[in-house]
Amino acid sequence: MHLPTSITLFFIVISGCFGKHRRSSEPHLKILPSGKQEIRAGKNLVLTCRAQVPNLELIKDLKWINPRGQEIPQDDSIADYSTRVYSEEQPGDAATALFIKKLSEEDAGNYRCTAIYASNQELEARVEISVFIGITWEDAPISQYASIGEDYKVRCVVRANPPANIDWLKESLIISTGEQYVIESDGLLIKGVTKKNAGTYTCRARVPQTGELEERDVRLDVQEPPNWVLKPSDVRGVEMEKVEFKCQALGSPNPTYTWVDKEGIDATEKEGWILDETTGSLTAFQLERKDAGEYTCIAENNAGRLEATAYLNVIIKPRVQELQNQTFSVGTERARLTCKASGDPLPKIIWRKWSKNEPFFAGGQPDDDRIIVEENIIDAPDYTDGERKWKESTIIIDGVKRTDDGLYECQAENEGGRFYKSGHITVEFGPTFEDQLTSKEWSWDQRPIKLSCIATAIPNATVSWWYKGKELGRQDLDRNFEIKGHGPGSDLTVTPLKGEYYGVYKCKAENPYGIAYHEIELEEAHEPSQIQQAIIDKTTATTLQFRFVPPTDMGGLPIDAYAVEYKESRSDWTSAKRRVWPAAQTGGYTLEDLSPKTTYNLRFGCKNRVGFSEWGAGQTITMPRRGRPEPPTLKTDQFGVEMEGGVIELNTSNSYELSWQIPEDNGLPIDLFLLQYYPVRKDTTGSGDWSRVGDITKKEIPHRGNVRDRLDLQFQDTYYRIVLQAHNELGFSTESSIIIKTKKGEDFEETSRPAGLSSPDLPLIPIVGAILAILIILIILIDLIFYKTKEIGITYLLCQKARMCKKFDPKKESEKIKGQRITSANGSRNGGTKEEDPLIYSQKKHSQVSVNRAGNNKTSISNGHEYAV
Repeated sequence: MHLPTSITLFFIVISGCFGKHRRSSEPHLKILPSGKQEIRAGKNLVLTCRAQVPNLELIKDLKWINPRGQEIPQDDSIADYSTRVYSEEQPGDAATALFIKKLSEEDAGNYRCTAIYASNQELEARVEISVFIGITWEDAPISQYASIGEDYKVRCVVRANPPANIDWLKESLIISTGEQYVIESDGLLIKGVTKKNAGTYTCRARVPQTGELEERDVRLDVQEPPNWVLKPSDVRGVEMEKVEFKCQALGSPNPTYTWVDKEGIDATEKEGWILDETTGSLTAFQLERKDAGEYTCIAENNAGRLEATAYLNVIIKPRVQELQNQTFSVGTERARLTCKASGDPLPKIIWRKWSKNEPFFAGGQPDDDRIIVEENIIDAPDYTDGERKWKESTIIIDGVKRTDDGLYECQAENEGGRFYKSGHITVEFGPTFEDQLTSKEWSWDQRPIKLSCIATAIPNATVSWWYKGKELGRQDLDRNFEIKGHGPGSDLTVTPLKGEYYGVYKCKAENPYGIAYHEIELEEAHEPSQIQQAIIDKTTATTLQFRFVPPTDMGGLPIDAYAVEYKESRSDWTSAKRRVWPAAQTGGYTLEDLSPKTTYNLRFGCKNRVGFSEWGAGQTITMPRRGRPEPPTLKTDQFGVEMEGGVIELNTSNSYELSWQIPEDNGLPIDLFLLQYYPVRKDTTGSGDWSRVGDITKKEIPHRGNVRDRLDLQFQDTYYRIVLQAHNELGFSTESSIIIKTKKGEDFEETSRPAGLSSPDLPLIPIVGAILAILIILIILIDLIFYKTKEIGITYLLCQKARMCKKFDPKKESEKIKGQRITSANGSRNGGTKEEDPLIYSQKKHSQVSVNRAGNNKTSISNGHEYAV
């Protein structure tokens, strides 16, 4: 029985295998990859349909059909759908590929691949595409904001197919539904948000069917409504300048700021207004009058809004609107100069005359009761822009004087600044000749002479010339008179052909306020007379120095030069030399380049503008022989300041330049200068002498035109003696010396002073000794006072010592010890005990004093010694 059953099973298996082989060998279509396709949405998919036939050339019309029965075209450019889902024929392989880009749920379903084989056999293959949706964050912003004190839902909306399970974590700790947190399908609800709820929350989505897991961190900021840190306050700004409104608030997130005017228009729309969005400050550049008014600062964030208002007051800079020049005559009463000024607030007006530093005061003036300053507030004219009032200030002068003429400055001042404008008061007066320079002129040899006349007057005066009672140019038409100008200046040129032209000419000036005259005398000038005397002040081997006694008659003109003619005594005057000197106020005239040991004849003359005088005041002088040079002259005018006693205090620190004037060489050229300087101290004996207290510095300066040298002095605030001598072949000149005092400077690096060097005139030791002597006398007086009053001090102790050294007086001692208990060396008769004596107690404690009274009337005192009395 078993055998037939086994055979039957064998035949069944064999027949199945043969059937399968027949089917696989039959023509069919095969889709790769095979089986059901489960693809995540958004992914791309490609399926290939290949014909499994003996002859590939017999395959026709191979194509794909979508789940809706529509053929999927192979052209990928016909439409958007076709570009995402399309097919491509695989050349030479009897295959077609299906492309689906970015799969979506709509693409799910059964797709068919069809073809016709051998013209009559239809072939078909099917594939199922299943699309599942992965975890997608549809509404889960990574930054979210909650207002403090309110409920807030942290949004986290997740899309997934199959649906996802949602968990919440905060700072890695799992959150579960409770009193404060409620987990909902679209987010996490937080009740009564506090600052502690701020932080990072994690929304975790997981799909058990697919094992997909996604997490998203959400940052939650807890917002606070704005609170004022700095509320805007009223400000005052100056016209055409900058002003700043300040406004600041704190909140979370940081508030944004907006400034609006009273019309609600954003202030930054005004030209030149800028808002600092970080600090909330609003800055206005170039303020205008129309900008005045209320402005509101708005600070807001998602949690709330604040508003505060401040007022802008625009200060209008002062301006002088009216100030007219005025003209008055001398003596005018109630003369007025008025200044009108505008500004907000109304400015203060200050008057000042340019020729004075002190301003005028409101009301009367303390130094001039003629002048009064009045101030008023007046209505502004209608043409002004927004101004209602002006300030008016008037200077009133009673009895105008010429000194009142000049510029008057009106200064208007308020918080916005200052404005200046000047007005002029012109004082008219009759002519004067206060600026006339000459009243006498000279002419000679018929030379034309110009007489000038200057009249001072307001208005300008008309000037005419008169001579011998006639007006020149009108009544007297003499051509030797030529007039140029008739005011305020006028010149009369006179050509004095005869003596009658010399005399007094009258200049007449006239204006509406009066007439004035000025006389100019024209005299005939001539050469001066001979010089009275030539006085020789100094003689060297090669030079003579003169001064002159002027002539008795200078010819009507000042002497402008002196001259000398000189020759050797053996020569005649035709070979004489001449030297001319311009007239000098100092009166010192030097004749150089003379020869030593030579006799000269000299004669002298002088000159004015007319010519030279005759030669006179002749002298014969024999020059001395050659000798040592004259001492050089030290220049101290720019060296420093001369102090008492001729000491020069230098005006710089420790480096000085000494200069000198080259002296006469006395016939032999100077070859060098010897410069010496050293520190000195004034003697204390009162003689005024200076003694050297330091080393001598010496310099030999070659004479090649050198007239200056630099001194390097070591010590500040110190007296120095500077000695300079000139040298030639015959030796040194006498010394030229000065005493200088160096300046004490802060940057002076002083080396050690030589012993005894001190800048003060009084030496230090006597001063210190006098002070010590005074202190000792004071101490002695104080000690004597304490000795007399309190019996203490050094004097008291010395007196006590002196008493102990005196001889012992038994009577006095017996008086001292009466009533006292005395210890006898043999014992007391009366059995008394020892008692301390004040004098004895003052000795050392181990000393002992005893008094013995024997029957022989001898008394002895013992204190380590014995005294016989």
